[in-house]
Amino acid sequence: MAAIALNTVSKSFGRTDVIRDVDLAIEDGEFVVFVGPSGCGKSTLLRLIAGLEDISQGQILFDGEPVDELTPSERGIAMVFQSYALYPHMNVYDNMAFGLKLAKVGRAGVEERVREAARVLQIEHLLTRKPKELSGGQRQRVAIGRAIVRNPRAFLFDEPLSNLDAALRVQMRIEIARLHRDLGTTMIYVTHDQIEAMTLADRIVVLNGGRVEQFGRPLELYRHPRNLFVAGFIGSPRMNLLPATVDACTGNSVELHLAGGDRISVTVADTEGLRSGRNVTLGLRPEHLLPADAGTSGIGGEVIAVEHLGGESYVYLSRPDGDPLVIKTTGAGDIRNGQTLRVTAQPGDAYLFDTDGQALPRGD
Repeated sequence: MAAIALNTVSKSFGRTDVIRDVDLAIEDGEFVVFVGPSGCGKSTLLRLIAGLEDISQGQILFDGEPVDELTPSERGIAMVFQSYALYPHMNVYDNMAFGLKLAKVGRAGVEERVREAARVLQIEHLLTRKPKELSGGQRQRVAIGRAIVRNPRAFLFDEPLSNLDAALRVQMRIEIARLHRDLGTTMIYVTHDQIEAMTLADRIVVLNGGRVEQFGRPLELYRHPRNLFVAGFIGSPRMNLLPATVDACTGNSVELHLAGGDRISVTVADTEGLRSGRNVTLGLRPEHLLPADAGTSGIGGEVIAVEHLGGESYVYLSRPDGDPLVIKTTGAGDIRNGQTLRVTAQPGDAYLFDTDGQALPRGD
């Protein structure tokens, strides 16, 4: 196992900066997920840690020792890619054993490691099969098994589940979480799927444009996003973000007005600087929106779509200021397109962001 530190790491391809001044400290045995939109640099950052790309500046350390000059094999890592990359002419056993044989591991050692990895991954009954005889999930298990047999200091996963269907992704998420619990090895996992990030990670790194926007525990990022980017990225459906103007501040309560004449009250920890007329962005999670009582303040709109997902529904309201307002509810059976709804939220459930996109301290 390894504690991995990145000190002011940057990577440029020609004049294009892909990774910019990244500082991270990943604890020994921790499961860390890199997440962000396409092109944010998450796979490049993983490849820098693996040694598949050279850093342009900064330093990478494993257990306090620099590894910048070491090859991937010398760093003691094992990678699992989106592509299974199994040898089609070899059976499962030989695919898992191939790297060990190249490393001159004795026959008894190869047998012990392959059998143990197969037991951990519950693929012992597949050892004599060829890759073409396996399902997608089974092939991914074999690819992970090929990494396990090396007894690495850290596992690096680069979007390993993106080729699987939805049901298999859920199953493999559970398998990878169990694997981390059983092995206790440091794992770094790249994904564009925030559900994978939220369910697997001890901590999440949110990347944007090659920079770290926020690094923290899943619920910390969900409940206390540092800025508009994290607020809009973490959460499914994403947080509603509405332009608003401050009307008045009383104690920790802020009165806001929105496009269309709507008004709502929110609670913040500190109202300093929130003078009347200041422009802010109001953030509201879809699951925090509730029906507004008649005659009270709230946010209104015409229902333009209702998505029934079984145990919950998503209702979309048109807004004059841009994107639809999304409401997550368990009781939308009587809501129809064209209907007008008004919703509100508990004052402490709202978020405010300043004109620079930075979160203002909440009142909770």
